Amino acid sequence: MAESDFYSIDDKVIPAYQLAASILDFCRSRGVNKHKLLRGTGIFDEDLVSDKTLSCQQLLQLMKNAESLTPGHDCTFLLGKRLFPGSYGAISNALMHTRNLTDGFRILASNRSQICPFLDLKHYSSQQHHYVLITDAIGSQEQFKFIAELYCTALVSSVKLILGQRIPFEFNFPFPRPKYIQEYEVHLGHRLNFSQPTMSIRLQKKWLDTFGLNPSDRLKHHALRQCKQALMPKKGFVEAVRWTLGKHAEYGLQNVAEQFSMSPATFKRKLKQHGYHFQQIHDEVGKQQAIYLLQMQQLSNEETAHLMQFSDIPNFRRSVKRWTGLTPSQLRMTIHN
Repeated sequence: MAESDFYSIDDKVIPAYQLAASILDFCRSRGVNKHKLLRGTGIFDEDLVSDKTLSCQQLLQLMKNAESLTPGHDCTFLLGKRLFPGSYGAISNALMHTRNLTDGFRILASNRSQICPFLDLKHYSSQQHHYVLITDAIGSQEQFKFIAELYCTALVSSVKLILGQRIPFEFNFPFPRPKYIQEYEVHLGHRLNFSQPTMSIRLQKKWLDTFGLNPSDRLKHHALRQCKQALMPKKGFVEAVRWTLGKHAEYGLQNVAEQFSMSPATFKRKLKQHGYHFQQIHDEVGKQQAIYLLQMQQLSNEETAHLMQFSDIPNFRRSVKRWTGLTPSQLRMTIHN
């Protein structure tokens, strides 16, 4: 995998007029001092009205400042509502003219790095439900909760705008239930679960065929052609490592480093820059597979162990417990009706 195939946490690839401008405008409306908000980010006021690009690292610091300086607990939720349709130009236009939710998810998937470069999204379906498994793409660390609240709210509000009705999403978060739960309930609904093994979104498959309010293939395709003119690498570095291990579960650190055209030492330094170590990502891949097979597909321990290439069931059980904090049986039962 060539270095150009992914973006690192310090690569300046994100247009400043998108998320950064929205954060600045919102925080200033709350009386936050602009200079304090931009402190330590390397972002200047003039960057936000130009063609400048920013790194995820700069945006993460901006989020940290916004969270600490903005009064109240509704910052992320109200900011999420502001993101669509105003911040993303041609992508927003394409989404506004989607045929249905399936079509919208397809556009989001192909343009995900431009819309949300911080999160890695994987879509799965069972017989009755559609799932989106969400993991860190770039090394968001302590800002992951801020990002989760922001983009989940953006999803709920944008789908309501596109389809003309609010879809009953179920949200599963890996962090504890917050004290300001009323903000979650107002902006995301009451289908909320906390302290889960991973972050995910679930909805009934029937909603995927819900028609949009303004479907137009012609206008959508025109907007998508414009999107292609502003492409950035499709995967964050952490996401790219996870993707490589997902394809080659047998790979060790040296094998993966070779795929990235790096020495093992350089590769370890790159991982550390993003707040990760190799075994941590390797375990995440195993956890995602176990959640998909046991919780979403409801497979037996034997079937799951076989597909995950475990030679014995006890070792499989121990691994699932280490990854998720739950036994395979408990994980299978945590699916919510």
